[in-house]
Amino acid sequence: MPTARLPSLLTGKRLFIVVFLLFNVIINFIDRVNLSIAAPAIAKQFQWDAATMGWVFSAYLWTYTLCLIPCGWLVDRMGTRLVSAVSIIVWSASAMLTGAVTNFTNVIAVRLGLGVGEAAAMPACNKVIRQWFPSSERAFATAIFHSGVFVSVAIANPLVAWLVLHSGWRWSFVIVGALGFVWLFFWLRWFQVPEQCSWLPEPERELILRHRDYVTDAPQSNLWAVTATLLRQKTMWGLALTEGCVNYMNYLFLSWLPSYLMHDRGMTLMQAGLYGTIPYIVGVGLELFFGRMSDRILTPDRLKKGGRRNQVTLFLILSSVILLIGVVHTKWAILALISLALSFNTTTVTFMYSLTNDLVEDPHIAGAAFGVMLVGGNLFGMAAPVVTGYLVKATGNFTSAFGLSGLVALAGAAMAFWWTRTPIRGVVKTR
Repeated sequence: MPTARLPSLLTGKRLFIVVFLLFNVIINFIDRVNLSIAAPAIAKQFQWDAATMGWVFSAYLWTYTLCLIPCGWLVDRMGTRLVSAVSIIVWSASAMLTGAVTNFTNVIAVRLGLGVGEAAAMPACNKVIRQWFPSSERAFATAIFHSGVFVSVAIANPLVAWLVLHSGWRWSFVIVGALGFVWLFFWLRWFQVPEQCSWLPEPERELILRHRDYVTDAPQSNLWAVTATLLRQKTMWGLALTEGCVNYMNYLFLSWLPSYLMHDRGMTLMQAGLYGTIPYIVGVGLELFFGRMSDRILTPDRLKKGGRRNQVTLFLILSSVILLIGVVHTKWAILALISLALSFNTTTVTFMYSLTNDLVEDPHIAGAAFGVMLVGGNLFGMAAPVVTGYLVKATGNFTSAFGLSGLVALAGAAMAFWWTRTPIRGVVKTR
């Protein structure tokens, strides 16, 4: 008798779960990049130079990085529904309070609060993927929700630029920060794990539970035992360091792209907002396409052996095309180059998330594993806005900053290829 198959992700009810995650990421990154778009107006009002703005950009990453592992562990212990709800309350409130800041200390404080709130978002989203989707759908499901990064910037660039020009930069933070509370209402009303989801058809529920590699009886392990289990393994270090190389370029663009288009290419704020959306619109389509192809190319056996590492390596090499930024000069050539680099970079993030879920054999520590990986990613990401600020201050342009990000991407390709070759093993025992 033939084995029953799951309906397509795009026709099954579990598509709604990916949509929940997609909007979580959209709101998350709108609240992050709001500052980068409003930065010229803020810097002008407070008379801050590029180096000072670099510290402001990176501040939220300090608490974000510190809280990633504890928040990932809380996702494993307390569940994705509760932790995601608390997370978005904290970060949305912090985003709205940015509109009330009066000095450098105030700005740093609200950015630190934003980091605390957003730290649980990606571990929770990836844990939900583990709860709801088999390995053969992970890259596509991850690509859908992670494309929210590009969608958010495509929306935020013109929207926030318009709000800054017509309502002032303070109201831009209040308005976009309030979106998180809208998402919270629907999340608490509709989200549950497959076992408890009332609107999920029973046949699809049974097939999801049969095909996924996830169990619900999580052992009660403490944070330090889980972290120690993960840090003893070379693959975990390989994933964390590779993610760092990916995130360096990611945060460079998220923090400085509007300023680059205005400073080096002479665009107005509104032009930078509009033209800055083009690379992200291109990236959405390419990320979804490559995510779908990743699932189709790799067999379940190859996925368990970390077959996605080759895709991570390839796309990191491709993203280093940004090294050519200094030799292109026309507006459309520059946008094409940035579009390619951003598309390859964010597709690598999708592959990194999927590779981590593929390699973590024990689903009870999946949230914590993503926390560890993202700590590595954000230690590098934390440096990107600051290093870029000082390079711009020293050289007067962004060419060297983008060139450095290309070299970092090549280093990440080497680490992905050599250091992610074995599964992340070991169930942490109950204490």
